Amino acid sequence: MDKVPEEVRNYLMEAHQLAGQWSLPNNRGDHTNSEPNEINSVAIIGSGTMGKAMAICFCLAGFETVMVVRSEQKCWKELEDMFSIEKAFKRLNDARIEKIKSKLHITTDLQKLKDIDLIVESVFEDMKLKKELFTTLDGICKSSCIFGTNTSSLDLDEISSVLGDPSRLVGLHFFNPANVIRLVEVIYGSKTSPTAIATAFQACESIKKLSVLVGNCPSFVFNRLLYVYFDQSQKLMYQYGYLPHQIDKIITNFGFLMGPMTVADMNGFDVMEKLKKENGIEPNALEKEMWRQKRFGRKTNRGFYKYDKKTQRKEIDPEMEKLVRQYSQNAKKNIQILNDQVLLFQSFHRNFCFQDLINFMLYPTVNEGFRCLEEGVISHESLIDIMFILGFGWPINTGGPMRFGRTEGMEKVANTLLHWNTLEPNDRAYMVAEELKNIDKKNMSSKL
Repeated sequence: MDKVPEEVRNYLMEAHQLAGQWSLPNNRGDHTNSEPNEINSVAIIGSGTMGKAMAICFCLAGFETVMVVRSEQKCWKELEDMFSIEKAFKRLNDARIEKIKSKLHITTDLQKLKDIDLIVESVFEDMKLKKELFTTLDGICKSSCIFGTNTSSLDLDEISSVLGDPSRLVGLHFFNPANVIRLVEVIYGSKTSPTAIATAFQACESIKKLSVLVGNCPSFVFNRLLYVYFDQSQKLMYQYGYLPHQIDKIITNFGFLMGPMTVADMNGFDVMEKLKKENGIEPNALEKEMWRQKRFGRKTNRGFYKYDKKTQRKEIDPEMEKLVRQYSQNAKKNIQILNDQVLLFQSFHRNFCFQDLINFMLYPTVNEGFRCLEEGVISHESLIDIMFILGFGWPINTGGPMRFGRTEGMEKVANTLLHWNTLEPNDRAYMVAEELKNIDKKNMSSKL
């Protein structure tokens, strides 16, 4: 953080401290009066990339860790491959790998979990599957076991409805790669107990993660903002004709570690398809066509970019650019963006960030943050900021999305979004938060 302005550094340090001062609504309990259960053993259910990474975290922290998988042999092979990659990145060495192996127990038998203290499931993002799993676990595990779900968007109350004691389910939303990213979004439902929350915070602290408490709502907080950001970046393609590599370049020039199209390909664009279906969100026409063509990103060697099958090297995909031109050719666009394509092509090699394009992607993202605050699903805007600094590689010098909005000037952000809302009144991204509406009302009153 050497190059970070001192006021931003202090702001983020305060946010870090604030994250630990969690409180459930309606005096249900808080960090001062809630004791965690003792955790000596942990189980991870699911052997995908996220499950293996979470298991590594708990093993390195010294917990006896059980992984429940479909195939023990396949899981061990995938872990060995993962260890090789982590050694190449110098995130693991032989001693740490041996520690993981000494603490890790892989099984296909859920019955082995009857004495486990904390279980975190990381199965497919499917409500029916998760409810069936927890129904089974409820009949196996001891009453003091805390259940965690790594869901990134599903309703916690519905998942917990199958439990005899729904108070012991807590959301533990890790971020990919879970063994690297230091953030965990801890989610409470209407029945989640303060003991479950305290246990989740204690477990995350043990594996050196920062926990941020958020309420139960569709997609929670992090992904709500992320979806708006990503949807806005897609609009630049199918409405305005900007190409994936151009959008990514604009964002990385602004200071992000990766552009939105690269992130989508890395995470798997099929994940977006599942999440939108689960949450009843209508996809845009370009998304539908990409899904039809199975353009799911790196895993299918083509998404917004194409990827070499052997090296996985990213390349510009002429077929994708043809799709962008096809969908944007006759697109209706009521919001005018100042930068034109000629200027973009001429300046592509330079360090231009094209502020109006940045604002088009980020102002609605800031707005969604204020909507989360007014709904009460997160307690302070600085917690949103530290989530995006740690969990998404948001440019740290800006202090995060909410501080970026305030630095831009709240009146400017409010007026821009209110104007866009008049042009696109049915687009949820431009439905302005009360905090921003009130700024406009105050300005109007001061002028009278």
